[in-house]
Amino acid sequence: MPNPFTGLVARGRMLNDLPLAPRTTWRIGGAARWFLSPASPEELADLLARWPPEIPRLVLGGGSNLLVADAGWPGAVLDLTYGMQRIYTLHDPSDGEEEVTVHADAGASTSALAHFARLRGLSGAEFLGGIPGSIGGALRMNAGAYGGEIRGILREAELLDETGQRHCLPVERLGMGYRRCGVPEAWLFLAARFRLRRGDPETIRATMRGFNQRRRASQPLELPSAGSVFKNPPGEYKAWELIARAGMRGATCGDAQVSVKHGNFFVNRGQATANDMLTLICRVRDAVERDSAIRLDLEIRLAGHQERM
Repeated sequence: MPNPFTGLVARGRMLNDLPLAPRTTWRIGGAARWFLSPASPEELADLLARWPPEIPRLVLGGGSNLLVADAGWPGAVLDLTYGMQRIYTLHDPSDGEEEVTVHADAGASTSALAHFARLRGLSGAEFLGGIPGSIGGALRMNAGAYGGEIRGILREAELLDETGQRHCLPVERLGMGYRRCGVPEAWLFLAARFRLRRGDPETIRATMRGFNQRRRASQPLELPSAGSVFKNPPGEYKAWELIARAGMRGATCGDAQVSVKHGNFFVNRGQATANDMLTLICRVRDAVERDSAIRLDLEIRLAGHQERM
């Protein structure tokens, strides 16, 4: 079919049939029919306003928390990391104020924000240092680790609705909870402003180093993964504990494996397919439900799959 996006991405990039596996942290998945990288918020807003309604849309940031089907994505993928990666302070950190507001575009990486803050002696974003992905994805799922989460440092966010109209919402209106956000799925995060506080640079560095040491000790960072596959259920148990109790730690399907180091991390041992990974996810969830009468909810997103979960 003719390219429906001709002329809509003038300054950015537009590619056809681009493999998505190299752009996801699982290194799994087929190609996108169209791959669009707007060069600016204005170009993105214009693209949304003129988006062909029959073309499904998938937003790709850092490629974490995402399982793309082996057949790929039949519509268009929006890449926000091409032209929207700015991070800057809205107030000079040397001006004597205790709290500093930092702006970050949705396409910037979470680790980039953490290290930007560290280098300027700003505290509050340390927990983001080891979380893979982009600011936009972290906002969508209220990402967190080691007692911190995005909503705890967020002041406000800029979003584009499905027609390309811009909205600026304070954190109180985003409906954020555990690994979720209440804004409509069709809306895209454009940027956010965070409240960080002055801190001692060496203390901030030591905190981030401690988080990284804990992460290396408990997570299988040597193999491709997507972070936690399941959300922790309400109550006293963690998802990884329920998976271990059901006897599924180390379980495999092809080259997909439940990590022996962390039961809620599923790893690609080299040639895992999306079907392998999704089959393993289904088996683990069924095993936990049989063992504990608890049905785990996915933390990852599925893209291009027939409904199986």
